[in-house]
Amino acid sequence: MRIAVAGGTGLVGRYVVDELVAAGHEPVVLARSRGVDLISGAGLDAAMTGVEAVVDVSNLQTTSGKKAISFFESVGRNLLGAESREGVRHHVALSIVGLERVGLGYYKGKLRQEEVVAKDGSTPVMSFRARGPVRPSDATPGSDSAAPSSAP
Repeated sequence: MRIAVAGGTGLVGRYVVDELVAAGHEPVVLARSRGVDLISGAGLDAAMTGVEAVVDVSNLQTTSGKKAISFFESVGRNLLGAESREGVRHHVALSIVGLERVGLGYYKGKLRQEEVVAKDGSTPVMSFRARGPVRPSDATPGSDSAAPSSAP
């Protein structure tokens, strides 16, 4: 299956791409370094040709709520628009456990991402809420980021 990975060169995305390859799928990396600008949408339609599913693990490192909301809203809308035009069958967005209880800027952006994809309706969507890494060792290959931490 041809599966697009938004943010496929990032911390999480590169592992998603590796797992897709290992499972026999054809990943399509959606990243600026591959000629796709998720914020403006440039290059997105061409990259989505033949894609059946999208995994959105795109990210922005900021604590600014305004920047995070703008980023995740733009990326979500651009992805969903391209998916609709291409007839993509499923959209998976990586999110964060308990983000609605945290008033920090980045979390506001992730919450907005969930709202955008949930309200679109053109592509079946699933938001996967994982626990984020709390220690450097949690972000290593083979760790289970969705498992509870034994750290205090």
